[in-house]
Amino acid sequence: MAFKEHIENTLRISPEPTPLFKMILSATGITTPLIIGYFTNHLFVSMFGSLMGLLYYLNDPFGPLVKRSKHLIVTFMLLMFSLSVGAFCVGNDYLIVGILFVLSFIVGKSKDFGIDLERLMLFITLQFITASSEVVMQLQLQDLILYSLFAFANYIFWAAILFKAIRHEIFPMVSKRESVKNIISHNKSSYFPLVCAIFSCVGYVAAKMFKFSHANWIVGTALIVMLPDSYKSIYKSTQRIIGTTVGVIIAAAVITYIHDPKLLITFIFLLSFLMPHGLAKNYWIANIYIAAMILFFLEIAAPSSIATHHLAFWRIIDILIGCLIGVLAALIMKPDILIKSTKTLSH
Repeated sequence: MAFKEHIENTLRISPEPTPLFKMILSATGITTPLIIGYFTNHLFVSMFGSLMGLLYYLNDPFGPLVKRSKHLIVTFMLLMFSLSVGAFCVGNDYLIVGILFVLSFIVGKSKDFGIDLERLMLFITLQFITASSEVVMQLQLQDLILYSLFAFANYIFWAAILFKAIRHEIFPMVSKRESVKNIISHNKSSYFPLVCAIFSCVGYVAAKMFKFSHANWIVGTALIVMLPDSYKSIYKSTQRIIGTTVGVIIAAAVITYIHDPKLLITFIFLLSFLMPHGLAKNYWIANIYIAAMILFFLEIAAPSSIATHHLAFWRIIDILIGCLIGVLAALIMKPDILIKSTKTLSH
């Protein structure tokens, strides 16, 4: 395939329209906990609740309301268990690496069995690695779980309201229990899951050795972009770098001049409203909205932390390193990619 075609595949915009109900659900599910947190002076934990709202949206299969609710209940319970285990492991790097290896291996296995299961396992792993990386997660665990519960109830409320108000399309759902059974019984090669597990753990250990403050950003990115299809993995890595860089630059420019939580929450509302549209168009566009949103979350939770800790710069660096790990894994999976690409460029 010509190099130009690879670029086109990476940046191609999908013509698929985005249903309005998804945009409304995303905005209300993500922003409402922040609004409540602002009026109750609990902005830090409410920021985490909003992040959970984002995870609920990304894990929503949009199937029949009852089945969909059951899926989200299981999602909530597993995410809270992962959060608790991660908080318990803070400071114990050996235990963290061991659990990360197992979870990353399962994530690798799940990537061949449907997007719903893959996302669930991915976010369970991201929840664990994030909770285990921050002492504050351990200290405020109870409040974090309570706001996560509120975010869950809020998401289900808006999902039910919009389902009744807008009789939107229902997508077929695959039982997670059946998907897990398929993973266990399937004899497919464990090479890719093993690559996922090894590279995730190597990324975590390297981040700790070189004293990166957000090892979870590096590992999380690597897990997201590593795919069984090496070309798609490289595409996704490139898309994430582009989207994150653009989103972080925009958010950092806004935060330089605007610090009022009310205005930042308004920006988050707009970004979360637009995010489903971005997801439908291309992963790099969605990452512009998500990356900017994450930076606004951090500024709301800890005012001026973006400037004092150079978080915008380190966010881009950490995502870049995570993507490079993903690309390296892709080349390990299919080493002839480099040779073919070199020949294509020479022509």
